[in-house]
Amino acid sequence: MTDGEDIAEAVHALKTAVEVLKASPELLHTPELAFFKEYLVSMGAKIPPAKEKKPAPKVEEVDDDEPLSEEEKEEPLPVDPDVIPESEADVSPAQENGDASKEPSDDDYEKASAVKGEAMVNAKRGLLGHGCLTSLGSTPPVTYRYSHRTLHLQEAQSSGEFETAVAKFTELIKLTPTAANYANRGMCFIKMKKPLAAIRDANKALELNPDSGKAYRVRGLANAQLGRWTDASKDLGQGQKIDYDEGAYEMQKKVSKKLDELHKWEQAAKARAEKAKQRKSKRAAASAAADDDFGSGFPGGMGGFPGMGGM
Repeated sequence: MTDGEDIAEAVHALKTAVEVLKASPELLHTPELAFFKEYLVSMGAKIPPAKEKKPAPKVEEVDDDEPLSEEEKEEPLPVDPDVIPESEADVSPAQENGDASKEPSDDDYEKASAVKGEAMVNAKRGLLGHGCLTSLGSTPPVTYRYSHRTLHLQEAQSSGEFETAVAKFTELIKLTPTAANYANRGMCFIKMKKPLAAIRDANKALELNPDSGKAYRVRGLANAQLGRWTDASKDLGQGQKIDYDEGAYEMQKKVSKKLDELHKWEQAAKARAEKAKQRKSKRAAASAAADDDFGSGFPGGMGGFPGMGGM
């Protein structure tokens, strides 16, 4: 580059600088332009006084170590002792389902009649062990009451009765795969506290009969045992619409109470998350204010003037 070109570039940069200083004469008081101000004063120029610097906006400081308020502390979801962990909620191996498309013969129906009687007897014995005879028994339900000692003994025996009933219902399903048979076996799984197995049977029953109120109730009870309160509420409600059951109504009330508790917990968790978000925003604002250099007045040094980086 020739000397003439250097001078032309310098003049252009100086013109640009002068235009900037005309618009913001207070920049002459910045450390970066001290040499230029001295030169102008030496030439008799009148420099306008520096404007009073505005204080940095006050930003509320946020202490990271500040303890959380009681409202901000995370509150765990209440644990329901009646909810069955999924690791304990299934049978192994999974129950047999038979062939749902099978057309039973007369011989199948005859055999099924005898097997059904045995299945119902074992299921009723199991229910008696729990102190009542409900879904698998007569209508209306019949309730039996025992002394504490007798009830304790029969409850201990009831699990084996239900396992026997499941085996009989499985045999019955192989002979006559009906929605009622699947739903009855599912109810046995409910009593055995195996809700995942019960849900499979309820789903199978609903495939065969979408209007099976009992299948919906079985699935609703299973979802309640798993703590799936929303699903339990939907299934129990649908089952009641199809075929009202007083026992299911009592469970509906319990599920509704659990749903209310869940919604309150979710609302509290949302409020805590919002407070944490506000705290984080304040912290970010405080950090930004601390990093902002309000005294430089001339961002980037001399690079703030286009073309003067090399002067």
